[in-house]
Amino acid sequence: MTESEKSQYDESGVSSTGAETALSGLLKHVLPTRRFSDRYPLAADIGYFANVIDLGNGEGIAFGTDGVGTKIIVAELLNRYDTIGIDCVAMNVNDVICVGARPVSMVDYIACSHTDPKVFDQLGQGLAEGARQSSISISGGEISQIKEIISGIDLIGACIGHVSLDKVNTGKDIKPGNLVIGLASSGVHSNGLTLARRVLLGDSMEEQKSRVNDYEEFLGQTLGEALLEPTRIYVKPVMEMLDSGIDLKAMVHITSGGFCNLNRVECDNIRFVIDTLQPVPEIFNLIQDRGGVSEAEMFEVFNMGTGFCLVVEGTNEVEAVTEICKNNDLSCQVIGQVEGCQGKEVSLPQKQLTGKGSRFT
Repeated sequence: MTESEKSQYDESGVSSTGAETALSGLLKHVLPTRRFSDRYPLAADIGYFANVIDLGNGEGIAFGTDGVGTKIIVAELLNRYDTIGIDCVAMNVNDVICVGARPVSMVDYIACSHTDPKVFDQLGQGLAEGARQSSISISGGEISQIKEIISGIDLIGACIGHVSLDKVNTGKDIKPGNLVIGLASSGVHSNGLTLARRVLLGDSMEEQKSRVNDYEEFLGQTLGEALLEPTRIYVKPVMEMLDSGIDLKAMVHITSGGFCNLNRVECDNIRFVIDTLQPVPEIFNLIQDRGGVSEAEMFEVFNMGTGFCLVVEGTNEVEAVTEICKNNDLSCQVIGQVEGCQGKEVSLPQKQLTGKGSRFT
């Protein structure tokens, strides 16, 4: 966004710029810890979707962590917690596969102000369903009752995966002429819910409680149902692609930051030109129209219909990817290509947007 444009996300209480500044302060202390574990060095730089620990003998463990953010508030408003666990698994496993790893197991952390057996039963249902879809185990977890700190529930996970070190993928081999394939999202997924709730349900919790069950004809469901739609899990189709030998130059989870997440790849002097957008789910049109949210901010905060991207060599790989997606009832299409440039950026010509780092202008 330009400096003159107000950030609706900032006004809703989430500061992307503040988060980046805070992260830099954290990383100056964290990054030097790499040298503390000489026996098990990291196989990639911090900053990609997950990292890989070198175990020796050519084997590595991929490791990542994520949570569901304020999507848990939608579950609380609806008093329905049976799908939020799917989101927690999805946000973790979808990151781990980005480095070319097969997710293996996950642990969860639930911080809460109360321990309602019904709520925890439903949380378990969602975690189990997410694990089933991902072919992983839930190997442990922790419940922390911290009423003084939190009101309600927070749900976070950490996931490990297995990858041979010669298969670790951080996008280093991307080159001009490669194609970008977009895999469809299931909706909002688990990013931008603070902005989506404020725009669609109102500023106060009282407003949100009164409107969460409003039926929206434009969507064909209630607002709460649309926002609670579980995050799509991409493990099965992507693992099939890797197992079949398809040369995936990069795998990119489209979360907060939108298409700017393509800039995370470890390859410079390239431009991702996204010139054919996936169909945009109506929920995003509703958020933009009702909130007066700029195009730049919509594409920074939300996935806008594309939940995962693959970078491939050419048309042969596109055909193979398309066939696997079709067999998994997953919509996909070529959405762009890679060009050479100075630096690294994402271009959306239709929207006249250019993304450097994590911001569009």
